[in-house]
Amino acid sequence: MNWTALKGLACIIAIMTLAACSAPSKKSSPSSTFVITPPSVEQIETSVSSQVALMVNAFSPVAGQALPNEAVQAAYQYREFKPFWIENNLLNPSLYKLVDILEQASSHGLNPIYYHTSTIKEYLALETPSAQQLAELDVISTIALSSYAHDLSIGRYEPLLIDPNWQLDAPSSQWSELLYLNTASDMVNYLPQLAPRHPDYQILQKWLVYYQDISAKQKDIRVTAGVPLSLGDQGPRIAQLRARLVQLGDIRFSTRTIQEDKFDKKLKQALINFQRRHDLTADGHAGSQTIEMLNIPISLRAKQIAYNLERWRWLPTELEAERIWVDLTDYKVHTILNDQHSTMKVVIGKKERKTPVFKGEMTYMVTNPTWRVPHRIAQESLLPKAHANPNYLIEQGYKVYSSWTIGAKELDPSLIDWRKVTPENLKYRFEQTPDEGNALGLYKFMFPNRNEIYLHDTPAKHLFKESNRAFSSGCIRLEKPQLFANNLVAGSKQVEALQNAIQSKETKVVSLPKQLPVYIVYFTVVPDRNGMPGFRKDIYERDILMEEAMGYFPSPANAAL
Repeated sequence: MNWTALKGLACIIAIMTLAACSAPSKKSSPSSTFVITPPSVEQIETSVSSQVALMVNAFSPVAGQALPNEAVQAAYQYREFKPFWIENNLLNPSLYKLVDILEQASSHGLNPIYYHTSTIKEYLALETPSAQQLAELDVISTIALSSYAHDLSIGRYEPLLIDPNWQLDAPSSQWSELLYLNTASDMVNYLPQLAPRHPDYQILQKWLVYYQDISAKQKDIRVTAGVPLSLGDQGPRIAQLRARLVQLGDIRFSTRTIQEDKFDKKLKQALINFQRRHDLTADGHAGSQTIEMLNIPISLRAKQIAYNLERWRWLPTELEAERIWVDLTDYKVHTILNDQHSTMKVVIGKKERKTPVFKGEMTYMVTNPTWRVPHRIAQESLLPKAHANPNYLIEQGYKVYSSWTIGAKELDPSLIDWRKVTPENLKYRFEQTPDEGNALGLYKFMFPNRNEIYLHDTPAKHLFKESNRAFSSGCIRLEKPQLFANNLVAGSKQVEALQNAIQSKETKVVSLPKQLPVYIVYFTVVPDRNGMPGFRKDIYERDILMEEAMGYFPSPANAAL
């Protein structure tokens, strides 16, 4: 039976009119017939009750997927196993709308195959369904609705199962409230509101649809490798460059006559915009790196956007109006406070000491801090320097203690034979005294967490001149810590307390006037100022882990397969 025809007959389809008269059905022998009585509401409810536990258990979680089956069972129990999709002896037409929505799940980077649309459509095509089959249709449709609501709201995958360094997850059960709305129509109509509301998500979601559509309908236009292309050049490679930038959205379609194979000023500006949104040197010359980036398949770019949409779903649906936002792939921190938005550069953890992704609550800062060197850093960084120069610890202002216990005795580092100390038998505790040469500088900003990560000052100011700033041991170094500190206490009584603490040259704790959420985030695709997708370097190779976890990813052309 044709799917479009099924939808058109939603309200009158005989198989779902439970109060309809009995209908004859032919058996194998043309001379004999028998009557099939449509199942009663009581029969369907009884069948639903027996099918819920069976079918919920059949759809068990796989790999990193987080399927919300317990919510389905609880919702049926709450409604005393009355069906969701059969009302007033009729199939609710919103079930067809639900199938349409589920088949478009790829527009959010989700795979429609997870939401059982083919199975639902097979049930809908049955001419004379039994009570059990109607119950099965109802339960599997509710499972599909629930799974999609869950995935759209808080993500399909468990982030920690994908990447142990990804500790930012905002689990919420609010999506399951949808199962307690009055009607199936209300539930289906509420679905779109479960997607993240941040503008970046909405922009990326539209670009995903565009890239999927282009990928399904067109072949990638490739720019042939060769000598760099610059303003004034002519030839077929210029026409390829122009056509590719049109395909990617950097050049808007125009009806005016142009010389397609000539490198003009407008083509140069479009190329500069492309380079900026791909973390390239924006010089308007199409060299080997730029051409390589231009030739990345659109289907791959669509996948990258899908990974980042899932990352957005791991965040709270709504972010706090005031927050600190550490953007790892952009090497910047954004402070949104008191209706002001300030930004500065940061240095983050090097590749072998990745800064984890998580959320904390900043409550205080420490001025003129002492640095208690973490044991791992002492083993990997400090000890080799002591081996090379026995006076290094004294020169850099480090104190050495006999152990990590409270009350450990302070030792004279010059009396220790550091050549005999190995990483394996290193038992000493190291602390660097407060001054401008201290590894933490003059400020340390605290948001207690199990990773012992914080924001701080640094004497290594030269590193902020680098474009790729992954140099730390995991903590986040601030370009302008004094400005950052001043912003945190601006307009409060703590302004004077901060000034006095710094001037004392002693280690002091300064409480913040208000507790602030700190998000340390990692996105490899972020909209630029023009609303175009900006593709960043995957410095910690986290997209690879996303690809392994998310697996098959359909385009609209094969979404229903």
